[in-house]
Order: sequence, then structure tokens, then C-alpha cells
Amino acid sequence: PPAASAAAAAAAPGMPEALRLVDPHASSSAAADATRGGGKEVIVRSKTTTGQVLWPATQEDIEILSQSKLLYPAPYEVEGSVIIRLVRLSDPVTSPVARVVRNRQFGIRGNEKWQLLAMGVVFSGLIYGLGFWQLHRMEWKRKLIEMRRTRLAMPRLTVSGSPFPWRDKVEDYIYRIVEVRGVFDHRREMHIGPRPGMDEDGNTVSGYLCVTPLRLEDGSTILVNRGHIPADRADPASRPEVPAWVRVRGVLEEGEVPNLVGTYARLKNRPDRNLFVYLIADELAENSGARNHTECSQALITATDVLYEDDFSAGVRRQLPFSMRHKEDYLLFWADEHTHFNYACQWFGMGTLII
Repeated sequence: PPAASAAAAAAAPGMPEALRLVDPHASSSAAADATRGGGKEVIVRSKTTTGQVLWPATQEDIEILSQSKLLYPAPYEVEGSVIIRLVRLSDPVTSPVARVVRNRQFGIRGNEKWQLLAMGVVFSGLIYGLGFWQLHRMEWKRKLIEMRRTRLAMPRLTVSGSPFPWRDKVEDYIYRIVEVRGVFDHRREMHIGPRPGMDEDGNTVSGYLCVTPLRLEDGSTILVNRGHIPADRADPASRPEVPAWVRVRGVLEEGEVPNLVGTYARLKNRPDRNLFVYLIADELAENSGARNHTECSQALITATDVLYEDDFSAGVRRQLPFSMRHKEDYLLFWADEHTHFNYACQWFGMGTLII
């Protein structure tokens, strides 16, 4: 209990014997009452509690002091004042400084230990949730890689005109190898970026993705991502190209489909100004001049090989300033399924340490 008699204090096991004396600072009448046993006795626990005196607390004292909002003040906060507090005689009475240091530690006062436990459970639950999210990402990435590997190994699709095989069902054809024949419309060339790329020596250079509409034999149009071009070669005037029949082989894809964050936080493409930051087929088709706009906006081809028919007849192969992707690049991720598994283990480990 918060209050106890001197006899209880003396009976407590392992506690020093308490002393009774009259408060020397009390008034003469109060001292006389205490001497006759009619007033409060001042109890000094031991010589280790220098500067502290213990008074047996009445129920009224307990009720009044329990309503105090100033809990465990530091000595410098009440310098020159008298601190009155409730003390359980079953607890060792230490110096004010030691008691402040001990009682100011969150988690040992009242119900704080349960609050601390609740916060630990909540935070651990959140961290475990991140671990399960990484496991979900691991499974999704595994299925994505397997789907790409399977479709890249399928026989290539030869497309000569509209309607395209993937019309209104592009999800069933993405990452398939497609071969088309047509003529590039260089007047409507579009640049996406700036973004980094690799030059012929393997060095990182700033540049753009170059997307050009390809007019097929029947007059329909499909967008072709010709690859990354350095910034100093991005101007078409620096690399004049004559319209000619070409055969393009590449991978069919929807482009860079933004996630939830990218949808609302990313910079926007501006087809009206021919400014593009992301490779999105639907927005690139606005500037393609395609008569089959719906088909053109559903998917594009990322070229892996471009062959000019004039070069084939002459037995030569012209050098192009574009760095094109390879099929194997579609199976490479900076965070593959093994990386997601490692992340999940880290989250589970941190959650366990918190508990």
C-alpha cells in the first residue's frame, strides 16, 4: 500500500530499521502533540536517505497527492522547493536523483508497460506485414519472369497489316517476338527522356529513347521503340535518314505502365508539345498520325533488330546510332525473386527483434 506504519516498515524483510523522531522544523504545538503520540510521527528510513523524511500517509493524503499531474520532477525543475510524493514502504527509498532516473524510464510507471507492449505488437505487426508483402512481390516477380521466358521462346508473329493479332487482347501477346515490314515516318519521330543509356564502349551517357511510327504495307501504323540515342545525336538533322523499306524484329509491350504512385506523382507526358518523359503507347499514339489509332495505342514494338532491305540486297549492314535492347534483358531485374526473399527475411528479423 502507498502508506504503512513504522511497524510494517520494520517488519519488511531486508529493510533497515526505521527511526522515530519529532520533526525539528515543526511548530511547537505540533512537536508537543507528536511527543504525546497525538500527532504525526516523522520517520527517517536510514542514513542513506539524507534530506528525506517519511510521513505515514493518511487516506486523505493519498487522495490529494494521487491527483497531482506533476510526476517525478527532476531536481533542477524544483530547485529550492520541497517535493512531496507517495512512497510504498515495500520499495527501497533511494535518493531523489536515482528515483527520477528510474521513474522517468518509459514502461515502468503504472500501465505504461502494457502501452509499451501494445506499441511493440503494433509495430511488429506492421513490419511483419512488410515481410509478407515482399513474399507476395517475390511470387509475382517469379511468375512475371517465367511468363516472359515462356513468351519470348514462342514462335515469332509476322504482322503485315491491320487488324493486328493483339487487337483488344494485348495482355495475351505482350513479350511475344513480332516481325513487321514497313517504312519509318521520320517526320513524326518522338523522344522520351532524358534518361541514361550505354554508348558503344559501355559508358553511361545521357540521351533519349527514340520512338518512330512505322507505316506498314496496307497503310496502318505501329510504333517502334528504336532504342536509346545519345543526346548529341538526338537531333534528326545530325543523322539524316531516307525513307526505305525495313524489317523490324522486336518484343511487343505496352510500354512503361506506371504504378499507383507514378500515376499521381510522376511528371506528365505532353503530346500537344511533343514532350514525353515515359514510354506509354497510348500517349505516344497521339502524335503518330495513325489511321488505326486504337490498335496503335494498345502496344508498341521494342526493336531488337532492324534490317534495311537495301542493305540486304547490297550485302552490307549500316551502323545505327541506337542502342537496342536484347531479349535477355527482359529477364533481368535489379530486384529479382531472390532479392525480394532477402528483403522479407530482413523485415521478419526486425519484427522479431522488436517483440
